[in-house]
Amino acid sequence: MAESNIAKDIADSLKGIFTNVNVDRLSEIAVALILCFVGFVLARVVSNTFIRTIGARFNAHQRLVWRRGIFYFIFLLFVIASLKEAGFKLSVFLGAAGILTVALGFASQTSASNLISGLFLIGEGSFEVGDTIQLTLIRGNTIEGEVISIDLLSVKLLTLDNVYVRLPNEQLIRAPVHNLSKFPIRRLPIIVPINFDEDINKVREVLINIANAYPLVLADPKPHVTVSAFGESSIEILFALWCKQDNYLQVKDEIHEFIRNRFVENKIEIAVPKIGFVDRPVVTEASPNEDLDDYANAQDLKLEKKQDKQL
Repeated sequence: MAESNIAKDIADSLKGIFTNVNVDRLSEIAVALILCFVGFVLARVVSNTFIRTIGARFNAHQRLVWRRGIFYFIFLLFVIASLKEAGFKLSVFLGAAGILTVALGFASQTSASNLISGLFLIGEGSFEVGDTIQLTLIRGNTIEGEVISIDLLSVKLLTLDNVYVRLPNEQLIRAPVHNLSKFPIRRLPIIVPINFDEDINKVREVLINIANAYPLVLADPKPHVTVSAFGESSIEILFALWCKQDNYLQVKDEIHEFIRNRFVENKIEIAVPKIGFVDRPVVTEASPNEDLDDYANAQDLKLEKKQDKQL
């Protein structure tokens, strides 16, 4: 019943505006349009001025939130004033907007979930515009890229391949997110497999010398070398070093080349998995007296001898 009354009030309001068109009415509509335009321009100027002055102290994410908040707040005030100037009953439209919001909430639960998740992301501040994040989706796909926008429904990323990716906020709330650029320095772990007969102390000394001679590797925290595990055909050495966030990709590329060159100079062999084939003789009826693998066929030979004696 209430919905029908609101719809009737809106229809009567629109009918009154467009049926009683005269010079005064046209002037009111013109003033309303001018108010909307002035509000748009003023909101844009005020938000940009705020960001250039006080907003210079904020980070990129905070500047984005403040700019949008100030713009929509000022523009909404002018829109309300223009509707009132044009003769619309604001109470009627506010009631219709409330009912429409509830209906849309039930019709689009996914969008409502993304909206609420977006508010949590903005309030939590686990990452911001300009950060590089990495997350693993439900199906195991890993996405890594720079955050270029944090909106109420989704987060936009720019990957290293210059690909634009839109991620719903709900996935970012449910999945673990790695912020790779949160701190100014970052650790680079490298697994180096060596043969079992190599001198571990010598390998440790060579790796530490590589880190000390490389200027992009930080001295504090210190690089360290530890034995991490025994592989199937190697000893796995963990070589961990620290570098600045901006130099991470360059260090990751060059340090592997340095390790290879120094290992060649010091005659340290990196273990490589090897596959071999064992040739075993095949027992046939035509050649029962050929040499056999005593270990593999001992039980079969004993059974055959015992059966021969019983016969």
